Amino acid sequence: MNPLYKLQEKPLIKSGYTKKGIYKLFLVVIVIMTEEKLINTIYLENDLILSFCDGSKKIAGDRWQVNVTARIQILMDQVQFTRLDSKKRSEIIKEIGKKINYEKKLIRNFVAEKQKEETVTALCESFLQIARPYLSQGQFAERFVLKTYADSLEKRKWVNS
Repeated sequence: MNPLYKLQEKPLIKSGYTKKGIYKLFLVVIVIMTEEKLINTIYLENDLILSFCDGSKKIAGDRWQVNVTARIQILMDQVQFTRLDSKKRSEIIKEIGKKINYEKKLIRNFVAEKQKEETVTALCESFLQIARPYLSQGQFAERFVLKTYADSLEKRKWVNS
């Protein structure tokens, strides 16, 4: 079955052009490109969307490498910089682009096939319990963009020297 068709069976985009509907569209594109299976989507209190994707692989016999990715796509349009002017914002967009991803990979190796689903669920729940308060902060998107920008400048300095 075509993976695009499979994803379209569920209503992924809300009617109209709401913020969450547009972000969901980008999420669908990411899932199709990486051949991961979207397993859960959570709308955070700061209007960001946290998605969990399962990219588990069978490695030997009935053993799996369980690979869950927690991902938030941040569009520069949704970031409200509290301390920057429009010139600095344009400079940041030029350096890192109009969208960036926060990603955390959660991996467990050599998991029995019978325990695979249980392990995926446990990884998601554990990550949510630990990271949700941090990811839900109102300043998370701004801070993450500024950190990514600083890292990009540092990398460029290192490459150019």
